[in-house]
Amino acid sequence: MKQSIYIAGKVTGLDFEEVTAKFQEAETMLLEQNWKTIVNPIKLINNPAEEWHTAMEKCLAALTNCEAIYMLPCSVDSPGAKLELQFAMDNNIDIYYELENLEVEPEIL
Repeated sequence: MKQSIYIAGKVTGLDFEEVTAKFQEAETMLLEQNWKTIVNPIKLINNPAEEWHTAMEKCLAALTNCEAIYMLPCSVDSPGAKLELQFAMDNNIDIYYELENLEVEPEIL
């Protein structure tokens, strides 16, 4: 059963409040679909002034521990998200482009 997912999308050069809201909306939807662990890079870095390479190192380290990645539509315009996508492909991490059919079955006790 898949339990952990990383959210990838464009951050650099965008209004921080809009980016935060966009990633939070995706996180909320993934929580509603029963994903146990959601890695939101906005919360992970928690510093809009973080140096890009340092932020990417932290993000890729977090992605290493995930079973899946969700690519926000804006990820096509993001060098960082493209790097995360390539990392996911290289490491056999499941890749999703749409939230439909991402629901995780609840654990049966």
